[in-house]
Amino acid sequence: MKNLLNIVVRFGVFVSCVSFCTSATAWFFFIPGSLTGAIEDAITGDEGYHCVARTVQVGDRVRTATGPGIVKSLSGESSRCLRVWNRPIRALLIPPEDMPDSKAKDPAAKASSNAQLELGDDWQQRPLQPGQDPKVVVLFAANKTTNTALTLGTIKRSDLGQIAVFAQTRQAALAANLTDAKLGSIESLMVGELPAWRYTVTGNAKRGNKVTWTYMVTIYEGRDEVIIVNTWTTLSNFELQQAEMHKIENGLSGVIPPQR
Repeated sequence: MKNLLNIVVRFGVFVSCVSFCTSATAWFFFIPGSLTGAIEDAITGDEGYHCVARTVQVGDRVRTATGPGIVKSLSGESSRCLRVWNRPIRALLIPPEDMPDSKAKDPAAKASSNAQLELGDDWQQRPLQPGQDPKVVVLFAANKTTNTALTLGTIKRSDLGQIAVFAQTRQAALAANLTDAKLGSIESLMVGELPAWRYTVTGNAKRGNKVTWTYMVTIYEGRDEVIIVNTWTTLSNFELQQAEMHKIENGLSGVIPPQR
């Protein structure tokens, strides 16, 4: 039986102090652009154009042909790095001057929640991507086995009015980021003791490869916060994964119900 992993997102889960490791002497290998696989990366969250050794860590300094770089993220062993046996790890590098100052980070700006999702072992937590607001999104995870991804976000309940209207607004905003968008009806339901609203949006990505995606979004009303869980996959894969996506979104826990 598949082991289930409870991912509990709490304050500070994504806050990391990245140090500038001047002692690191790691070398890199550049991944040609033709091998970057934008479609897969959109699902998995993998990123970077370089291959580094297993000993390299986030924050390490590596030498490149154009000067030093800092490891911003590591995406694990990649088939794109197989041609270099001693550098199998895919990495995203940034110039040293672009390294954020950990002292300047404001932990209060990071979202926090006690919400929990039960995810199988083949789900992996990923760093937030550009466009994912860290003041809202507390979890980004991907599943390479099922070619599915998800985010979990939170907003203070006191910041919102009618959640049904908020669901309509969120659906329209998501559709605006796609071309040829098709909006499903908004379903009102109960998830445990939480009132919830669920909808789908299908459309084509505006940038990069014109992949057609289907998003399933559930918005939950709690006493102190409103939780937004968004799971998505390609349109051609949605029918196969729809039951599992429902199971994940129906399994939310850890949120105090609203007082009625």
